[in-house]
Amino acid sequence: MLGIDLGTTQARVAFVRDGTPTLIPLPGTTATDLPALIAVNGSGDLVVGASAQLEGSRAPRRAVPGLKRLLGLKPRSPQLRWLAPLLPYPVTTDTNGDAAVEVRGRVISPTLFTAMLLRELKHAAATHLGRKPTRAVICAPTHFTDRQCAALREAATLAGLDAQRILIAPAAAALAYAHGRGLARKRVLVVDLGGGGLQVCVVQVTGDDLEVITTGGDATLGGMDFDGRIAEALASDLSEQGVPKPDHPLDWMPLRAAAESTKVALSTQEQVDVTLPSGTVPPFNRERVEALTADLAQRVTTVVRDVLDSNALSPQGLDAVLLVGGQSATPMVRRRLEESLGVSVREDVDAKNSVALGAALLGQGLLLAEVGKPAATVSEVLSSPLAVAERGGTLRRVLERNTRLPATKTLVVPCAPGPLEVALFQGTSAQANDAEYLGRLALNVERAGEVELHFALTADGALSLEATLPGVKRHAVPLGTEPLDDAAFDALIARSPWEPAPEPRPGGLLSGIKKLFGRR
Repeated sequence: MLGIDLGTTQARVAFVRDGTPTLIPLPGTTATDLPALIAVNGSGDLVVGASAQLEGSRAPRRAVPGLKRLLGLKPRSPQLRWLAPLLPYPVTTDTNGDAAVEVRGRVISPTLFTAMLLRELKHAAATHLGRKPTRAVICAPTHFTDRQCAALREAATLAGLDAQRILIAPAAAALAYAHGRGLARKRVLVVDLGGGGLQVCVVQVTGDDLEVITTGGDATLGGMDFDGRIAEALASDLSEQGVPKPDHPLDWMPLRAAAESTKVALSTQEQVDVTLPSGTVPPFNRERVEALTADLAQRVTTVVRDVLDSNALSPQGLDAVLLVGGQSATPMVRRRLEESLGVSVREDVDAKNSVALGAALLGQGLLLAEVGKPAATVSEVLSSPLAVAERGGTLRRVLERNTRLPATKTLVVPCAPGPLEVALFQGTSAQANDAEYLGRLALNVERAGEVELHFALTADGALSLEATLPGVKRHAVPLGTEPLDDAAFDALIARSPWEPAPEPRPGGLLSGIKKLFGRR
């Protein structure tokens, strides 16, 4: 069973050989990193990986990076609202109403792009192993909603892979770190700062068994955002020499590529020369890059502290701190994190490859469990709350964040005969407009009474729904995911069977004191 790290800027695949997780090279090379890039070539065909990278170097407007950030998002998604200003391309919609991009007249779906990447990784594995793999553990960010994970599973199916488990990336990194160390009840903080986002996870490790305690992160903070700051500075340097700034978002790609190379070089050097096709700029030094990105590094530490505080965890209670992901090589990020926590970051971690290696270890564990042998396990929690909409647009929580998985919950709704519609959301916001809309349940109630809505989450958070209606046996119900315009969305919320809870009125001595001073 394959372990796949489907990163925003790089993808990798691994398997377990003789008990040891091993990365699989791309066909005909020793490289194990597949560029997560898609392009339209001169013949009008879609290509990914190194071929897409080559097309992008020839003509920037042919290639699109970071498309995984859009996977499973709808145009009205608040996550897309926050991301859109940061993306190096305009966003459109595909035939399913999902967020997509248009390149040379072709609308490219993130799901199709993801399937093409997975197909390339599957081909690499088949070439290396001499047989065609069909099953995989695929890693996803902690912030992925049920809709986004469903899109990832759909992409796997299109690629001919059965996604046996969707595993959060930092948990996979922790599993790779713990492998072979014989740890006993050790609490580990994993900070995964990749190209497309920040993921944070606290786990408890005992041997090869891993229990997730809490998760968090920021989908708008990743290596691409660091690159964007440096690219802006390079463009400013060029403009001082009379070279105009690019006027199309995709025309920034050469500058972004130069920015990434500069950033990587400055992780180990104090100063580097920058080569640009459109002109020359003065040498870049680490001090300047750190000044340009200081607020981004500070956001990393803020998110980490917030995740710890949300679960009443202290840095002193941690047995290890791991920093992984491509952006983790930045000295300032490591320095700021150590200063904030007062704890050293481990050096003995494969920061770039641990996610794929950990996914492979869990895959091997699933295979061993099938034949009754002891194996690695990962127990996860719900990363983002599930809620239903109330009339007025407020949300009523069904399952809270950090709920241990698998999990079930039943809601009881008194109903009169007629249609019943329930809008389902995921996110930490208390308002429907600022949470991710998952879809709607539509039922027809034939007799007055109580309707029971049954929510079930699998070990990796996949949601299924059932209903018990008056006079009708419990049965599975689908979640309608058709796109809604603003009017249809507002109408759906207005038809909710739940009224928002009334605000509590102050009473007793406190109320009397407030009245005395003219306050209510």
